[in-house]
Amino acid sequence: MPLMAMNLSDTLFATIKELVERGKYQSPESFLEIAAFNQLALERGASPAEIIGRGHRKVGDGGNGDGLPKHSRLMASVAEASPGGGSTRRAAQPVAQARQDGATLTEAEYGDAFRRLAHVPRPGLAPFHASRNRHDDRPFGQVNRLFPVKLACRWLANFAAIEGKWPEYEQISDSLADDAATIGSLLESWDIKANRKRDELLATGLPKRGNPASRDRFLSQILARVTRSGAIYPGAICTYQLAGFDHFTIGLTEQGLVFSERVNPILDKQDADANETLSSKESEYLVGLVMARVPAERDDMRTVLQAVAAGKTTPTELTEALRPGLPSDWTDASLQTHVSGLVARLCDLRVLRRKWLGRNVNYELAQFALSVKSLQL
Repeated sequence: MPLMAMNLSDTLFATIKELVERGKYQSPESFLEIAAFNQLALERGASPAEIIGRGHRKVGDGGNGDGLPKHSRLMASVAEASPGGGSTRRAAQPVAQARQDGATLTEAEYGDAFRRLAHVPRPGLAPFHASRNRHDDRPFGQVNRLFPVKLACRWLANFAAIEGKWPEYEQISDSLADDAATIGSLLESWDIKANRKRDELLATGLPKRGNPASRDRFLSQILARVTRSGAIYPGAICTYQLAGFDHFTIGLTEQGLVFSERVNPILDKQDADANETLSSKESEYLVGLVMARVPAERDDMRTVLQAVAAGKTTPTELTEALRPGLPSDWTDASLQTHVSGLVARLCDLRVLRRKWLGRNVNYELAQFALSVKSLQL
C-alpha cells in the first residue's frame, strides 16, 4: 500500500481531531481515507446527497475479491449508478453549477459581512514596516486572483480601526475566513445567475461556505501559514508588501492601508453585474506597487509582457521565456504552476488579455497595459 505524507494547517488538523474524538471517525487516517473516497465519487458524478445517503463515514474494512475496500466499492457504485438504476455514468455538471452554497445564506448574513468590509476611517495606528518580508519572494503559483488580497486588507484595516490595535493572526483568522467565505458564496451565486465562463468568474480565489479546505487555502495562500513551532510562512498579502508580521501580530503597511481605502466594485458598490473585482484605480495602484517594491514579481511580469509584445503569445512560449529567470531546481510542475498563476494575475490586473481559439488560448496586451507608465515596456 502506498504511503503518503502531507502537511495540514493547525486549524484543519484540530477540526479533524475533534471529529475523531467525538467518535465520528476511527482515526485521522481513516478520515483522510474516507475523504479521498468521497472526493473520487464526486469526481465521477455522484451528488453529495447520494454519498451521505449511502453512508459517507463508513470505514473500508478490506476487499472481497475485487481489490477494493467496501467503502471504495460503495462510492464507485454511487458514482456509476444512473437515476434509472442502470450503469451509465452521469455526465459531469458545469463548473458554474457545481456548487450553490450561496443560496443557503440569508440576506442578513450577507449584510453583516459587507458591513464588516465597508470602508471605515483609517485606523489611528502606525503602519507596519515590511522589513521581515522577503523582497525576493514570488507569490505562490496558485494565487490566481488579487481580489482576495483586497478583501483581507480591508478586513484588517477595519478591525484595527474598531479595536484600536493590530491583531494576532490566530485571533482573527477564523473570523476573516468566515467573512471571505460568505462573500465567496455570494459571488458564486452571482456567477451562476449570470452564467459567467471560467475566466470571468468573480468568486475565483475566495473560499466558500461549507468548504473548510477552501478556507484553509485562502488563509495560507493570501495571509500566512503559521506552524506550531512559531514559523510564519507569509502569503501574497506580505509578498506584495501590503502587510507584515511582528511575531504573531499582523498589520498593514502604509501601502496596504492606501490599497484598503481604494473604492472597490464588490465591497463598496455590491455590483452583481460587475465584470471585474478590482477597479481600474486599484489595478493601477497594484501595478505601481509591484514595479516599485516587489522585484521578483516585477521581473517576471515584465518578461511575460515583453514576450507577448514580441509575438510569443502561447503558454508554451511564455514558459520558455520565463524559464531562464526562474530557479534552476524547479520541477516542470512547479514551473507550470508559477507561470499559470503569474499570467492569471496579469489578466486580473487587466494588463494581459486571454484570446481563445477553440480550446487553445493566446495572450495579448490589454489597452490598460499600454496606458500604465510604470510598466516601462
